[in-house]
Order: sequence, then structure tokens, then C-alpha cells
Amino acid sequence: MENASFIALSRQMGLQRELSAIANNVANGNTTGFKGQRVLFSEYLEQPRIGEKISYVQDRAMAFDMTEGPLQSTGNAYDLAISGNGYFVVDTPAGPRYTRTGNFKPDQEGNLVTSQGYSVLDDANNPVSVPMDQGPITIDALGFLRTQDGAEIGRMQIVAFENPQVLDRAGNNLYVSVAEPVEAENFKVVQGALEGSNVNSVSEITRLIEVHRSYERTSNMIQQEHDRIRDGIRRLGKPLTSS
Repeated sequence: MENASFIALSRQMGLQRELSAIANNVANGNTTGFKGQRVLFSEYLEQPRIGEKISYVQDRAMAFDMTEGPLQSTGNAYDLAISGNGYFVVDTPAGPRYTRTGNFKPDQEGNLVTSQGYSVLDDANNPVSVPMDQGPITIDALGFLRTQDGAEIGRMQIVAFENPQVLDRAGNNLYVSVAEPVEAENFKVVQGALEGSNVNSVSEITRLIEVHRSYERTSNMIQQEHDRIRDGIRRLGKPLTSS
């Protein structure tokens, strides 16, 4: 196989990863707090022993689209959304995880938990406790929790990251990071609302079709190159006839 086939194959491998990313975005078009991803490509140059440098396609990494999704009002006092930069902190068996999915609820012990049962943490790294005998709580824009009579009972822990691209998906729309978070600024907690997915399903499906067509064209090119080389070998292998 010649260099042209290797170059086309590198492109096809990148397109395959991009197809997977787009398909995952489309599948989560209605997932609360979901952030879409894009594949970052770069050029990889190789200098052979003879000839000019060969340019390959390399998929470097997956990058998050951190634009804010639309806020959807629910009227549920325990549904929370973050407008601006920030993440809720939840306690899991594997350690702290970060999320913008705020469809919380109180458990039997009065602790605010996620739909998976993980405790939501306050700014002292303790589970957020809500008094069940005093009616629904109120949560202001800075994350302070108060009872119906105005008594302050705690504050939600809202963190941010200097570079959000250090985050990795940890399942259930949670994120994990090797970098330490910092206290969030320029945010607002919205009670009785959820942040929708920031995926535009129509544009993603359009991209899916375009990438799929590009994948097919590349596949056809590889096949054509294979046929060309095969035919060349077949012709060169024929015995010469004497005149």
C-alpha cells in the first residue's frame, strides 16, 4: 500500500471518531445539562528517507462545547440551574464529581441528592441538608439555602475550572478532573429551573450526514488505490513475450 492509502486511512480513522462524537451529541440532545463535544484534528508530518514530507490527519483530542444551554422552568423547588460559569459538586464512591445537571431531590434522611442517589455537597464539603418539616426551601442566586421563615441553613458548593477542557466524562452526566477546582465567580443559581442540553440536534444531524459522506468518499478512494496497485502488480507480473 502506498502513502496515498495511508494518508486516506488516517483521515478515515479521524472521521470514524468524529462520527461517534456526533452520534453521542445527537443521542443527548434532550439530556439536562449536557455539553456537546467536538474532535480536534491536527496535521502530522512524517519525513521519509526519500522524498518530501508526508502529511497525515491526526485526531488530537475531544473538546467540550461549554456554551450555556437554554434554561427550562420546572417550578420544582429542588430543580437548580447554573447560569454562567460553575458546577455543582456531588459525593460519589469514587470521589467528588462535578455536574450542571441540577434535578435534585431530598432523600429519606433529608439530604439533597442526585437522581443516582449521590449527595450534593455544600461549601463545607458536607451533604446539603434540607429540613423536611419546614416546607420547601428557597435558594438564592449565590446558592444560599433558606427556610420559609428566612433562616439560613447552608450554601451550595459551586466550583469552576481555569480550563474546563481538563474535565473528563465520568458517566451519568458527571465530570471528573485531575485539576483542582476553584471557587466559581460570575454565576447565578436559578431555582425551579434546569439547564437544557446545548446540542442543536438539527445542525448535528447535518454534520453527521456530511461526515458520513466524507467517510464514504475516503473509503472509495482507498478501494480505488488498492485496485490500482493490484492491477499494476498483475501487469508487472505477466511474462514478457518475445517477438
